Amino acid sequence: MIFTNVIKPTHICNLACKYCYNDDVRKPIMTMDTLDRTIEETFSYLRSNYPEAKASFIWHGGEPMVARLDFYLNSVRLQKKYSGSVDYENSIQTNGILIDKDWLSFFKEHDFKVSISIDGPKGINDKNRVDHRGKGSFDKIIQSIKMVRDEDIPLGLCVVISADNAEHVHEIYDLMADLRVPFNIVPMNKSGSAVSAFNEIGLDADEFAAPWIAMYDRWFDADEDYVYCSDFVFKTRAILAGTAVDCFGLQNCADTNLSIDPCGDVYACATLSGDKKYSYGNINTSSLSELMSSPLAIAYRNRATDSKCSTCKWQHVCYGGCLARAHKFFGDYNRRDFYCSSLYQIYEHIETKLLSRIPEAYSRRSANRMSSVINFNRKEKQNEK
Repeated sequence: MIFTNVIKPTHICNLACKYCYNDDVRKPIMTMDTLDRTIEETFSYLRSNYPEAKASFIWHGGEPMVARLDFYLNSVRLQKKYSGSVDYENSIQTNGILIDKDWLSFFKEHDFKVSISIDGPKGINDKNRVDHRGKGSFDKIIQSIKMVRDEDIPLGLCVVISADNAEHVHEIYDLMADLRVPFNIVPMNKSGSAVSAFNEIGLDADEFAAPWIAMYDRWFDADEDYVYCSDFVFKTRAILAGTAVDCFGLQNCADTNLSIDPCGDVYACATLSGDKKYSYGNINTSSLSELMSSPLAIAYRNRATDSKCSTCKWQHVCYGGCLARAHKFFGDYNRRDFYCSSLYQIYEHIETKLLSRIPEAYSRRSANRMSSVINFNRKEKQNEK
């Protein structure tokens, strides 16, 4: 089991992306005392509650590298100090702008995985991923991607699908395949800057399915241009296994996921950060065990089933979709994911695709046969070379 703590050292960012979901206008950088407390409490909580679990620290923002390299040198020092017998890993979600030789050396020495955000080729990416002067970020992002890749540091890319790039998914896939870097795709969340931008560049509840499916088909049928996409793999595995395999579809995602912001406030998800009414409390004044037992934390872990979900064909792999997106769009975590209608289309399409290709092998209980059927493992290894 993996227990994920998404740590936000700061909400400050050196870009001004038009769809940024950050709701927090506070500008601090996490203090060393809060960092110390965050890491100590994470390992203490796991030893008491999930002694066999692996801790996954995801460093997020804002732009997490704004906290500077010394912050992360202290982070890995504290992890070594407090981890004991608990295994752990680190990854960082960055816009890539600040990556240089010193950061590369740090990532490599301390086994950091790196994820860089990019929305497609230059003309597409630079519509929304701009700095505070309105200048596009593509050239620097590509430079950073190549630097990380050339150092053999584990690397992935994150693509936000909006109305501005939804009709360009083949160009996006071409770029990913050309770069030979695994990627993921996510829809816009109605939060932060994206609230005002949503009417202009957001996708309606049923519009996310079309670009997702178009790119999925390209991926599914790929040969020489195959490139790993985590959302495609996870959702395909979910259909084959008959159970969710990523946080967006888990019935109780709040059991093993949390996020801590620069001030030490604790949330069920990084996308909820910045709004006190979503917070369990503060890591500086309470233990993580106390916070994870708070009334709100218990309520999140016992999210109600939407009446329409209870009769849905795909409830067993979806469970109402993303809790945080329900919060952001509707103000109610017991509602279904805003993108419910798209998710239904997506699951239906995956099933149809599997049945058309491998009807004799398809079963919701056939996850153990997936490697021999679709040969994901071989392709993943090829992609990592």
